[in-house]
Amino acid sequence: MKHPIRLLFLLLVSLIPPAFAQSNAAHASDELTSQLIKLHSGITLNYVVQGKADGPVIVLLHGAGDSWHSYQRVLPLIPSSYRVYAVTLRGHGLSDHPSTGYSRTDFAGDILDLLDQLKIQHATLVGHSLGSFVAQSVAELDQGRHIDRLVLIGSAPGAPSNPQVREAIRSEFNALHDPIDYTFARDFQAGTIQGSVPAWFFEVMVAEAQRVPAATWHGLATSLTSDEPAGALGKIQVPTLILWGDRDSIFSRDEQDALVKHIARAKLLVYPGTGHALHWEQPVKFSHDLLAFIAATPNHTANPH
Repeated sequence: MKHPIRLLFLLLVSLIPPAFAQSNAAHASDELTSQLIKLHSGITLNYVVQGKADGPVIVLLHGAGDSWHSYQRVLPLIPSSYRVYAVTLRGHGLSDHPSTGYSRTDFAGDILDLLDQLKIQHATLVGHSLGSFVAQSVAELDQGRHIDRLVLIGSAPGAPSNPQVREAIRSEFNALHDPIDYTFARDFQAGTIQGSVPAWFFEVMVAEAQRVPAATWHGLATSLTSDEPAGALGKIQVPTLILWGDRDSIFSRDEQDALVKHIARAKLLVYPGTGHALHWEQPVKFSHDLLAFIAATPNHTANPH
């Protein structure tokens, strides 16, 4: 008899009850999996996805020097009834690291292409720091095709208004060379939090910052310190939740109030005693506030224009 092991395997598979097989397939689709997607620009992005394929969609964008791991403490707290995509931006993590192309328009174009290819509609788009600026640009350009809600964490209408912060970003990022020094990565990540986070998580985020090449940091030095016209925020018509830790060392309360002023349907929640990466420090509260916001703002009808 040829291939007896293969025949035995096929026999065993045929004996699995269909209901059991369907149950396992459904369970597998709920688990966190890592994927790659090639964009029309030629850039390949890495993302992780979890939850039921037909569930309400949440798309998560991380900050500078991070990756999808920025939401690693949040993902287990989001029910499997939601379809969650945590995307690693170009120049970071396991996504491609081009030598140029780090403007907000470049990042936003990547995300809009990803949303198109994955046929994502009626999504809640969440962005932290750099990711919040990308999310703003996506929402400004989207015109109701994909995004129903916007969540901005540690954000502002443009570059940091504090000239010392702006100059520190520009000078420190431009001075970097490969390989990225551990001390810089450690101190950079430590500067985004006010309280404590688990040691394992902090080490992951330090390692992710070291993974980002110097060319990306140089590009970010320009994109994060370039003024964007606040008037463009008036194009954002979806409900917007702004989350800010009152110990944020990068963006001020005045900048949060400016976001509320310029985005028509925005509201602000302040996290007392919390730093710039509030979802690192308070993942439970963040997840609760995110889900409550989604529940309170039903999907809108896409803009026909």
